[in-house]
Amino acid sequence: MRYIREYAAYIRGFSRNAKLVLWSCTVLALGQSVVGVVYNLYLLEVGLGETHLGSLVFYSSLAGVVFSLPAGRASDRFGRRLSLIVASGVAVAATLVQVLHPRFEVLVPATLIAGAAWTVSAVTVGPLLVESSSEEERAHLFGFESALYMVASMAGSYLGGLLPRLLGVLFGSGLPLVGLRATLLAGVGLLALSLVPLFPLVEGPRARLPVLTSASAWLSFSDGRLVGKLLVPQALIGLGAGLIVPLQNVFMTRYLGASPVQIGLMFSLSSALTGVGSLVAPGLARRWGKIRAVAVSQLSSLPFLAVMGLVPNVRVYVVASLVRSSLMNLANPLVSSFNLEVVPPYERATVNSLINMVWNSGWAVSGWVGGWVMQNVSYTLPYGFTFILYLVSILLFYRFFRAYDRPREAGADAAPRS
Repeated sequence: MRYIREYAAYIRGFSRNAKLVLWSCTVLALGQSVVGVVYNLYLLEVGLGETHLGSLVFYSSLAGVVFSLPAGRASDRFGRRLSLIVASGVAVAATLVQVLHPRFEVLVPATLIAGAAWTVSAVTVGPLLVESSSEEERAHLFGFESALYMVASMAGSYLGGLLPRLLGVLFGSGLPLVGLRATLLAGVGLLALSLVPLFPLVEGPRARLPVLTSASAWLSFSDGRLVGKLLVPQALIGLGAGLIVPLQNVFMTRYLGASPVQIGLMFSLSSALTGVGSLVAPGLARRWGKIRAVAVSQLSSLPFLAVMGLVPNVRVYVVASLVRSSLMNLANPLVSSFNLEVVPPYERATVNSLINMVWNSGWAVSGWVGGWVMQNVSYTLPYGFTFILYLVSILLFYRFFRAYDRPREAGADAAPRS
């Protein structure tokens, strides 16, 4: 009870900018989840195959890789507010094109544009939250943002599972394609609404960046070794996630025989449990330290990942998936805040861009590979590869940063740098 009261006090004390960003992220999560539940099913319905879907994952992630560094620099140079508004608007328009013109030759450029635009948004939100909070409240802000995002994702996933049938009946059609398309359009409408809270954002003065005249200048950091250690685990996690997450709904439909309602319900419950975990994460970090809390929660998720690939039963899969995702994603707000706290303020957006870039690089490559393997070799084999990649990533992250959890002497201002 005391923890709840303390958390509520932190929430009330969040800055105006932080609260506006929270509103935007919540509506965005709602729309993205509605789209995410049915998008792949919609493309399958119009005649595309798993290989096409894996290719689109690759192109979307490729855009994230290519635009990550420019996105970070744009955020620093043009400001968080302008970057978010322009990028989000472009992403919504590109997503609408994908829904209205689901031909592969149109989907590829639209996916590239949307991927680039969402990259700008992704690398901007983290630094904006850091700059809108104090060090004391930061873990709570990131945790609460993650929890809100997950609650909205839960609602969106549930809606995404129900709306295809309801909207199909509303429009007087028994064709699955009609309901799927109407659901996607509703999701795009929610994505557009997420822009509204961004307009009242107010930024303070920002430092001017020097003109970068060489490729090496873009990759120059005050502690390059530290940045490298931040990147390696994220690249491995991206590789592992890309093998299974983008096509999880396809796996459940084609391999386990699940219905859209079952898929939407599972995604919804997964988001709810992850949201609860995000609220608990700051308390675990305070008790154990951020690095230990991350390692324990992520390692605990691996046995359930193994069950997902080994037991061909939809009910067992759903339970294992719910536990796995809640334990694995519980650590996300801790990792996100840690990554941005340990680098200087003037490098935050660029480092965040690089983290996004390497994660998307892994996601892009393995998304294509996962789609090909599922269609041509085995639906379950990608789960084994993901298990290995996750395990290596978790062990490396703990080895690299465990010193940050050691008790500091009184008066110390910074964690030890490894």
